[in-house]
Amino acid sequence: MTNPPPPPGGNYPPPPPPPPGGGGGYGPPPGGYPPQPPQQGGYPQQGGYPQQGGYPQQGGYPQQGGYPPPPQQGGYPPPPQQGGYPPPQQGGYPPAPGSYGLPPTGAQGFDVGSGFTWAWNKFSKNAGVVIVPALVYGLVIAVLVGIMYGALFATAPSYNDYSSYSSSYSFSLGFGWMGMLILLLGGIVIAVVAAAIQSAFLAGLLDIADGKPVEIGSFFKPRNIGNVVIAGLLVGVATAIGSALCYLPGLVVALFTIFTTVILVDRNVGAIDGIKASFELVKSNFGPAILAYLIVAVIVAIGAAICGIGLIVAVPVAQLFLVYAYRKLSGGDVAPLTP
Repeated sequence: MTNPPPPPGGNYPPPPPPPPGGGGGYGPPPGGYPPQPPQQGGYPQQGGYPQQGGYPQQGGYPQQGGYPPPPQQGGYPPPPQQGGYPPPQQGGYPPAPGSYGLPPTGAQGFDVGSGFTWAWNKFSKNAGVVIVPALVYGLVIAVLVGIMYGALFATAPSYNDYSSYSSSYSFSLGFGWMGMLILLLGGIVIAVVAAAIQSAFLAGLLDIADGKPVEIGSFFKPRNIGNVVIAGLLVGVATAIGSALCYLPGLVVALFTIFTTVILVDRNVGAIDGIKASFELVKSNFGPAILAYLIVAVIVAIGAAICGIGLIVAVPVAQLFLVYAYRKLSGGDVAPLTP
C-alpha cells in the first residue's frame, strides 16, 4: 500500500475552500500569521498603525506631525512676507503718475528767483488760454458773493443801523438768526464752488508744468473734485478755528496745507492723504516752504492792490509759482523755459 503524500509545507493541512459567494471569509495565510484586517473601514494599512504621524489618513486626523496644515482658503490667510506688514511703496502714499513721489527728497534746485521767472514765462506764453478761464471763474465767484449779500440785506430787519457797527461780528449779529444762516450756507456754497474751480484751474496749470499743449478747455476739466472739496472744507474749518485762537495758529495751518490742493490734483489721492502729504512736504522743507508761502501771498496782494483787476494776472502767476515750488521740493520736474 502506498503512503499518502505529506501535507504542504509547515505540517498544516491545506486551507479549506472559499465559501460560496466569492467573499466574506478569509483563509489563514502561509506562515502561521493571522490575516491582515481589511484596508477600509477605519483600520490602518500596515502593522496595525497608520502610515504617518500616528494617526490614520482618514477619519478627521491630519497626515503629518499630528497637526493640520494651515488652510489656504476659507480659514486664516498666511502671514505677510515682511515684518507682519505689507511694505509701503513710498512714504505711505501712492506713487505719483510721473517720475517722482513722496516722501519729499528735499529741494531740487528750488530758489525764489528761478521759480518766479519760470511762472512768469509760462504765464506769458499761455496768457490767452489762462486769462479767459480766470475771468470766467472770477465772475462766477463774484455772482455768488453778490447773491449771498443780496439775500442777507433783503432779510435784514428794517430798524437796524448797520453803519453803527464797528466789527464784522457785531455786523453779523445785527442781521439776526436769518442773516447768520444765510452767511453760513452762502459761505459753504462759495467754498465748495471755489474748491471745484481751483481743481479745474490747477489741472490746466499742471498740464503746462508737464509741457503739454493747453487750450481754454484744459482749464475746465476738474480732477479729483470730490476730495478737493472735502479737503478744502476741512482746511477752511481748521484755518478758521486757528484764526480765532489769536490768529497765529490759523497761519500755521495755512502754511502746512499750502500744497494740499496741488497734491490732490496732481496725485489723485484722498483728502486726508493730501493734507498729510502737504504737512510732510512743508515739514521736510520748512525754510523753502515759508518762502513759497510768502511769495504767493505777496503776488496776490500786489494784484489785489491794482484795483482788483491785477488778480487776473496775479492769481495764475501765483498758482504757477506754487506748482513750481511743489514739484521742486518733492523731487519732481517741470517743463523747461520756452524762448
